[in-house]
Amino acid sequence: MKKITILVFLCAFYSFKAYGQIRPEDPRLFIDSAVVLMDEQKYLEADGYFMTALSKIDLLPADFCFFFGKNSLFLKKYTQSIDWLNKYLELKGSKGQFSKETLTLLEKAEEGFRVNRGSTSSADVNSKFFYLNTIKCDDDKPIVCPVCKGNDVIISTDRLGEKVYKECPYSTNGVLTCTEYNLLIQGNLKPKRK
Repeated sequence: MKKITILVFLCAFYSFKAYGQIRPEDPRLFIDSAVVLMDEQKYLEADGYFMTALSKIDLLPADFCFFFGKNSLFLKKYTQSIDWLNKYLELKGSKGQFSKETLTLLEKAEEGFRVNRGSTSSADVNSKFFYLNTIKCDDDKPIVCPVCKGNDVIISTDRLGEKVYKECPYSTNGVLTCTEYNLLIQGNLKPKRK
């Protein structure tokens, strides 16, 4: 099964490369390689690929947060795992593809952290990547708010199944500045509206 996974990955890589859709320095290649290695329980090697991908990422994908957090748990880097799994939940909420698994992994990471308090050392990775600006951008160019998806309104459903409309507390007309976006991704943007 593992050989088939690697073969499929290599075929996809060469077909994308042939059509010019993926460049050799594309972070997706490193992320995909890391996920394959993680599935093969080669967590330390996977970590190297994740770190390389992280240095090449401009916009932080939610799936990267999940996989990096999961691999960090296997490496017993509990603080790092907690941070990245929480970041996945911030970006995807409870409806993400990996949300249920993320909650299970998060419990394990928190338990590991409680048991091994003080013996983990992931602060360097977190301070270098996680808490810095997530994307490089220009404040002049507005970014679509990921909370309201550019609508400036958040639509939810109440217990009776009725739609509830609420003004987005973060965006202005459905967009954010680069600074606001980075603060939002870091969990530090304060709501404008109550």
